[in-house]
Amino acid sequence: MNKLQVQSLPLKDVIEDIAIGLKTSYIQACSEYIVQIPEEWGQGSIRGINFEGGLGLLIYECKFYSDLEISFTVGETHPLKFLFCLEGQLMHHFEKSDEQHSLSQYQNIIVASKGLDGHVVNFKENVYTEIYSLEIDRKTFNAGMSCELKKTKPSLRKIFEDQNAAQSFYYNGLYSLVLGEIFDEIKVQSFDHFMKKIFLESQSYRMLVQQLIQYDDDSEGNLDKQILRKSEANAIREAVEIMKSEIDSLSSLHSVAQRVGLSSKKFQNGFRHFFGKSANEYLQGLRLNLAKDLLINTNESLKEIKDKVGFNSQSYFTELFKKIYHNTPSGYRNEHRKKKRLD
Repeated sequence: MNKLQVQSLPLKDVIEDIAIGLKTSYIQACSEYIVQIPEEWGQGSIRGINFEGGLGLLIYECKFYSDLEISFTVGETHPLKFLFCLEGQLMHHFEKSDEQHSLSQYQNIIVASKGLDGHVVNFKENVYTEIYSLEIDRKTFNAGMSCELKKTKPSLRKIFEDQNAAQSFYYNGLYSLVLGEIFDEIKVQSFDHFMKKIFLESQSYRMLVQQLIQYDDDSEGNLDKQILRKSEANAIREAVEIMKSEIDSLSSLHSVAQRVGLSSKKFQNGFRHFFGKSANEYLQGLRLNLAKDLLINTNESLKEIKDKVGFNSQSYFTELFKKIYHNTPSGYRNEHRKKKRLD
């Protein structure tokens, strides 16, 4: 295993230490600092940028050819860290603890070390890993938020008020769909340096707000969380593919929800978020749209079409079809054929 030692703050000096450890140099693009991973070590880059008010952002987009450990040991109070794993895997532990915290795709953790203890992160060999890390100097950050922090919920206040690091802090979860959209926006932005810094600062604060909303949601202790997670969004997409491929034989939507690992409530919430309708309404739409295509493009009987699109009742199929297309299935077919002959 290769090991790097980072013994500096702020992020400019963090990037410089990483570059020294990798036996390379870093690039300064105005207030952004970038180290490209040397070919003998791996691929990708690590970027850092500091903003006013004690907030900074580190972005790891890299793959290492051997296991790599980076130890952050500064000899002073470390920043509060919000880490998000977009891809790959990362292991984290506090400097004086052997307890490992695993961070995989769509997971996030909030960590603060105790006293002057540092952080140790491990990258697995030949695994492309994408990590966003919000870094907050609590003393600087709190100076501008003292009144607001006093009036916020205790569960949120405790993350920030321990600015002298009397206790360690650890939280893990699955990051929300909104956070996933923020990361996507960051990855495709193409602003110049002036606009880029403003954009990244605004996105960093959005990340912080959304993470705190999510943390508050998790702190409520409900088994069925109110906020849709990125992993759950992927489960909804998987459910859609199941519906399409098994449209003629689906026994129940409850079984689909179980197969993709969602509760019935989260399953329905997901469909309403993405499609503005319930899962049952979405499935009916798929069935009726397929039925319309079969009526137009095949000579299959109404019973064959009814069976192929997954309706048990001919009368119910006719009722729903007429509600959407303002005609019966047979009338719709005849009308289309008549129009085609006239053309």
